[in-house]
Amino acid sequence: MQYGVIVHGGAGDFPNVLIKDHHNGVSIASQIAYQILEKGGSAIDAVEQAIISLENDPTFDAGKGSFYNKYGEIEMDAIIATDSYQVGSVCSIKNVQNPIQVARLVMDKTKNIMLVGKGAELFAREQKIPFYPSKMLQGSKELELIYGKEKMNKFLQKNQRLGTVGCVCLDKAGHYAIGLSTGGSFMKMKGRVGDTPLWGSGGYVEPIGGAAATGMGEDLIRILITRQALDYLRNGLSAQEAATRVIKDLKDKTNSSGGIILISNDGFGYAFNTKKMSIAYRDDTMKDVHVTFN
Repeated sequence: MQYGVIVHGGAGDFPNVLIKDHHNGVSIASQIAYQILEKGGSAIDAVEQAIISLENDPTFDAGKGSFYNKYGEIEMDAIIATDSYQVGSVCSIKNVQNPIQVARLVMDKTKNIMLVGKGAELFAREQKIPFYPSKMLQGSKELELIYGKEKMNKFLQKNQRLGTVGCVCLDKAGHYAIGLSTGGSFMKMKGRVGDTPLWGSGGYVEPIGGAAATGMGEDLIRILITRQALDYLRNGLSAQEAATRVIKDLKDKTNSSGGIILISNDGFGYAFNTKKMSIAYRDDTMKDVHVTFN
């Protein structure tokens, strides 16, 4: 593989009626990234555009599809990074449609790695990111229309549908990049931040490869799941072996659930121990995007 992309739309469970939407969403996002890579574009640009596509799709718990917290607010997190250890992230940001764009600006325009809350939103305004009222981010409401409010709430409370989105890319120049975005868990506490924007937990990337995770955020943080995945790569495991091993670690050490996607020089890897996980990938040896759920 000379270049490629792998995308996930979250691990957990979701109503079967949404499978087609998940399929379409991750397929479109991976194709957007692949076209950038095919034309010689950078991994970081491909990652950003893939995540923007997923944030604009209310199927996923990110951007427009973000879930409300217990106070009826939307607080979003995102991270983006390159294999040269350039990292930008935002936590608990409101009133933007695409948190990944703000994370990219944190990386490119500041000496910081992370901005949070009102500070992140103020920075977004300074960088001319349009104000987008959180009330227009309709994730929970979209699901109500599809699934019915009462049934949806019961389903989410029982299953905690995990719709964080993530992307890992390798470009023709041999560079890796990662990006993730989320609206957080359904009915979360105000100010709660999970694994998504945390370096080494939600995402991690080095010159040997990149990884993006999704699942029960607190438990992914406890084992630094994406950093551990790359440690396995460094110790000689393939991308698939590393993915399988860290999901076993997650279960063994925390009795928790989640999923992970990876790219390394030897190809793609992914694993999950949930009922479903939407994944799409393509490299220069493939004629089209491949999509899997379970």
